[in-house]
Amino acid sequence: MNIYKFKGILIGLFLSFALTSCSNDDKVSSIKPSTQLIEMEAEGGATAVSFNSANWYIAAVLNHNGDVNIQGETYSQDGELTKEHSSLSLEGQGKIEALWNNKGFIITKDSPSSLKIWLKENSTGEEFGFTVIIKSGEEVKEIEVFQKKSQGYEFDSITYSLKEEDGDSIFVKKGTTVYNFNIPEPQEFSFSPYGGIDVHNQSTFHSNEEDAFVWLKKDSIMLEVPTAINNGEIYRNGEKSLYSDYSTKKPHGFEAMKTVTVPAGESAFFTEQEWRKRQVSYKLRLINNRTREKKIIGGKWTEVTPTGEYTVQWKKK
Repeated sequence: MNIYKFKGILIGLFLSFALTSCSNDDKVSSIKPSTQLIEMEAEGGATAVSFNSANWYIAAVLNHNGDVNIQGETYSQDGELTKEHSSLSLEGQGKIEALWNNKGFIITKDSPSSLKIWLKENSTGEEFGFTVIIKSGEEVKEIEVFQKKSQGYEFDSITYSLKEEDGDSIFVKKGTTVYNFNIPEPQEFSFSPYGGIDVHNQSTFHSNEEDAFVWLKKDSIMLEVPTAINNGEIYRNGEKSLYSDYSTKKPHGFEAMKTVTVPAGESAFFTEQEWRKRQVSYKLRLINNRTREKKIIGGKWTEVTPTGEYTVQWKKK
């Protein structure tokens, strides 16, 4: 065979193979996301992903922990809830979301050729990750999402203020103990006016923010709290309470015994106790250990405590 003819055949075969390879590459890569790897800091945020075509859909979202389908809610483009507590997928435009108290995400397909992946702050103390499965016909692409664990926050300061619903109020409630007698002649009886079940000075921080207490849970931060409200002013004298979503209970200071004269025959009495409720608004300022940026948490602080005033109420037999 002529050597030049043989070379021509080889060149022809090579070009044919190259064209076939290019055709196969184009077929395999018809889904072309602008990124297949998203790495996010613990503070969260949003990342946009664009595609070279509109012929694709979200087939599933898998948790890195066990490669199991993540369940959540699916919404249409106009915000209507279409699926609830089900495995996440999305064919048209709209959004899917899985939100927990301490982590979560929202994936929005806001146009036929793009989507946005938003992560809330990760306060779990562990890394969080998932895989978004994209399909077009038989083709599959995966977008891996990794979120770092938080480096935490440190306490900076707390401030108190009075809003319309805040203030200092007095209320009366019945004591938990009823004293019953059946005696032949009058006698004196000593009792504790504020005795009974769950009678304490109770101080509580409340917040509607999901991560309000997680950042300082391990630090047992004692914060200065108000001791009086007078003419719209909040006063403090160094008294402190644990910053927690659980009530802090302390002795109320009215343990002294009192004496009454019990009449002869059948009788019974209970106490009506006077209590005070104070409520103020607070803003807690934390500093992010990684970014040094501040984080503000808002809520209410309440204190419920006896005033020491009471009356004895005799029951008729």
